[in-house]
Amino acid sequence: MGFIKGLLWLMVAVVLIVLAMYLTGNYELADRLAGIFLAIQPWLPVTLNFDQFLVVLTVLCFILVSISLSACAGMLMLMGTRLSVARQKQFGQAAAAKREIDHIKQDQHSRYEQLTALSHTLTKRLDKRVIVQAVIEATSRLMSVPQANSIVSCWILNFETDTIRFEMGHYCNDTLFAQREFQPTEPPFSRAMATQKSLTFASWQDAGANLLKPEKAAQLGAATGLIVVPLVIENSVLGVLLVSCHPDVLKSYEEQKPFYETMWGELALALAIAIQGEVAILDRLTGVHNREYFMKRLIQEIERANRFQLPISLLMVDIDNFKAVNDTLGHPQGDAVLRIVSKLLKREIRAIDLAGRYGGEEFIVLLPETGYGEETNTASGALVVAERVRKSVDDEFHGMLKPLNLTVSIGVCVRRFPEDKEWDFKELVRLADEQLYKAKTSGKNKVCVHLPEKNAQAVS
Repeated sequence: MGFIKGLLWLMVAVVLIVLAMYLTGNYELADRLAGIFLAIQPWLPVTLNFDQFLVVLTVLCFILVSISLSACAGMLMLMGTRLSVARQKQFGQAAAAKREIDHIKQDQHSRYEQLTALSHTLTKRLDKRVIVQAVIEATSRLMSVPQANSIVSCWILNFETDTIRFEMGHYCNDTLFAQREFQPTEPPFSRAMATQKSLTFASWQDAGANLLKPEKAAQLGAATGLIVVPLVIENSVLGVLLVSCHPDVLKSYEEQKPFYETMWGELALALAIAIQGEVAILDRLTGVHNREYFMKRLIQEIERANRFQLPISLLMVDIDNFKAVNDTLGHPQGDAVLRIVSKLLKREIRAIDLAGRYGGEEFIVLLPETGYGEETNTASGALVVAERVRKSVDDEFHGMLKPLNLTVSIGVCVRRFPEDKEWDFKELVRLADEQLYKAKTSGKNKVCVHLPEKNAQAVS
């Protein structure tokens, strides 16, 4: 590189010398220079002859041209350096942009895999409880950071009571909250349901509601931020997720909001499927199970009773004089009575028992692992449960004016093992229905039970 620069300067010097020789050897130019010399000689500070003047002039021209060429070369080198720096900067920016694009692609691929895994998890089973558990676990996993795990609770709109009810939590349970049920008009549920958009709060206090029990607040740890997520399908809010998260999650939430909105949509769809699945097996008016689902469960419970050699009982419940309510007060009042009776029915039975609507004003109740009451390790007995139901309805409507002074009649049948193992579900329903007919025709507001003996026993 140094040799090339030296050769370049040598060529410049040769060119300058040749140019100077040409200029000094040109006679016309020499005459003009002589005239100039004679004109300025009186003003020169030293005495020079013409030849000395030419030498000085040549040297000055050489110096001037050298300076000009050096300046041009310097400018070219500066421009080259700047161009090189600009190219390096451009290459650096391109490399940085490529790295950023690769990072975005990798992040998007990771998000896509997360959504794919989430969809696979949510569609694996259509059981409501399983889906809700998958929803809250997936939310906690995606919203957690190394500093703190996110605490997630799922609240579902209860269409019977028009309240928002705690369904399930991850890293928490209902004891963390001030209430198990809130009104949809209470904050922050009201705002989330009105806007149908997710809301972020720096703290639970900023949400404007006393959601937590003060003594339980320490359980949140570093997860002090709050995200309220309405789960929306067809402009209807099915439920709300409360996500207690680390403040760092809130900082990145807005930047990644499109991804989170997609995730909320997946979760809302899964919840809608779960709720729809539950609605499909329920009687929409009363909230107890419909007849088709009840009969399927009855067959399953009979098979289980045979396998484990257990008794099983069935209650047939009918509202006395219900037709007079519809005829006198109208069907809306009749529907209200059905809802009240079904609520009392569910209140008086165990979690493992099953209540269903058999048709009209008639209900049916399945009591697994329940006999007459003398068996060990069982409930108090089918007869006692039936009497408790009868008394509960009698107390609820006692003192009301006709036709709302309602009661119920109940027929009970117990399937023992092994004595009655040949009975199928049809026989069990038939025998319970016979006892219901006896209760209705022998005075109403009583319980009749099918006994191994020939005659049934009535309890008023």
